Amino acid sequence: MIHISGVNMRCTTLALAMLAAPVVLGAQRRDTTRAKPGFQTVPRDVRDEVVTRWNGTNALRASQRTEVAGGTEVRGDVAVLHGPLIIAGHVSGNVLAINSDVLLRPSAHIDGGLLVVGGDVEGRTNAKIDGSVRIYHQALLVHEENGSLVAAESDSDVQESWWQRLERRHQGNWTEALRIVQAGPYNRVEGLPIELGPVIHQTTSWGSFQINAAAILRTGSFNSSNGDVGHNLQGEFRFGQRTGFGLGARAFSVVEPVERWQLTDLETALAAFLARRDYRDYYQRHGGEAFLTLYGGGSVSLTGSFGEERWSSRTEHNPFTLFDDDRPWRPNPRVDEGLFHVGTATLKLDTRTDPDDPWSGWYMNTNLEYGRGTIVGVAATSDSPRFLPPGAVAYTRALMDFRRYNRVGPEGQLNVRLVLGGRLGGDELPLERRFSVDGPGVLPGFDFRSPRAGTDVGTCNRGLSVPGRPAECDRIMLAQVEYRGHLHTNFTGDSDNWPLHFRNAAGDVAWVIFADAGRGWRVGDPLGDLRYNSQTIPPLSTFRTDVGVGLDLGGFGLYAAKSTSTPSEPVNFFVRIKNRF
Repeated sequence: MIHISGVNMRCTTLALAMLAAPVVLGAQRRDTTRAKPGFQTVPRDVRDEVVTRWNGTNALRASQRTEVAGGTEVRGDVAVLHGPLIIAGHVSGNVLAINSDVLLRPSAHIDGGLLVVGGDVEGRTNAKIDGSVRIYHQALLVHEENGSLVAAESDSDVQESWWQRLERRHQGNWTEALRIVQAGPYNRVEGLPIELGPVIHQTTSWGSFQINAAAILRTGSFNSSNGDVGHNLQGEFRFGQRTGFGLGARAFSVVEPVERWQLTDLETALAAFLARRDYRDYYQRHGGEAFLTLYGGGSVSLTGSFGEERWSSRTEHNPFTLFDDDRPWRPNPRVDEGLFHVGTATLKLDTRTDPDDPWSGWYMNTNLEYGRGTIVGVAATSDSPRFLPPGAVAYTRALMDFRRYNRVGPEGQLNVRLVLGGRLGGDELPLERRFSVDGPGVLPGFDFRSPRAGTDVGTCNRGLSVPGRPAECDRIMLAQVEYRGHLHTNFTGDSDNWPLHFRNAAGDVAWVIFADAGRGWRVGDPLGDLRYNSQTIPPLSTFRTDVGVGLDLGGFGLYAAKSTSTPSEPVNFFVRIKNRF
């Protein structure tokens, strides 16, 4: 994610370099070839619907490559298994694709809806689809019994030949004596963190288990005389296939961001590696925890954890960047240091048609945290002196992220998001548990961590200069809304030889208009526009607001945003990977 204030043509160069950066940084693609028991799976009601529709009356049903040519009409429903399915003509009913990609020509017209399970769709913005479009990338395990299709509840339900069972066993269970993977995004504290160590994953009749033991090599701060190595040791047993519970434990020494909800890891890494802009602050976590997870299919889970960990500050280093390598990094702010006992509860609900490119559905992620411990080192903030002295503290805080995706027509989509976070009770929050609504991931019409006179409602800074300008808000509120339409264009022509991912990236162009409003505040005795009592929400007139437009080129977006609450702020141009939220 690149964020540039004013008109800066270097944005184009950085954007082009960004297209190749995921390969350089080791970004991993999500495996969509099969469902993993106990993790994200096709919902039961969707499996039942697929089986019912396939076994029902269809005007066209095939288990191979199928094409509805231009100028032809299929009077009724179409169902295809394996495929691919290419439609250039008219289908008067519904279309079902199982473990198959679907390619829609501009002349395609579907009177009903389109349901794709275990595949992807290209060309839906150019074709005409009167009904709903639902896409589930997870493959569906199916087999035939007495001429009918049956969806498997688990891997063991599938009747396969010996070589298929051997291949599936290799995919589902694995052991690696030495796995080398990226441990986190490229950043100014660690450089590129790399995990090295063994991992074991096994599926069983009762569920699954995974054990991994990894050393973390921090390339940005490692040298022969003073190595910087962390660790991450974790084991988890899951009981049940689609629904059930999991038990696990973890011992760790890791570098964590203070806030990770604003931007994705990939966008954060690209901004740091390419443009020397790190949009996160970091601190050290060293300790252990145990956790329990209850999961109900692929759409809902509840996780509780409790552990003991020591928090400490980290210093920025000077890792390599592609541009502006001679410019200093923004200082990494100090945090409140001490030993804490931390308990958390996290509830997740995800009914989106596709987590990467949702057309409809709900997403909710709520986290409640209680911490109790002893602070031995208090970091500097814009308060002088601070209200939090060294000693015992106890706090409660929450962070809630609600999103709704709505298809409002064959080519339109209206999405809304509400984020609420803050201190609920107890003592003042330690600095690594504070909040902000500052940066291109939330309010892109405002520059990130820019010095401002007076009160800064994005970071709750009172104007006193603190290295790195850390987040200091006790509470935040953010609302985002966007409308997405689609342009009828296709840069790739009619070639079927392009991989589907690249056809989508080049031919699926959307225009986006958006608006954002949000701010942070302190909790306590009222003080100007910065501090309010615990039962008060600041007046809406004090919120930051912005509006913007952009083009989404199939997951790579170019945007411009302008502040409306502070007209003196310049227009900001920025790049996002995938959707804004």
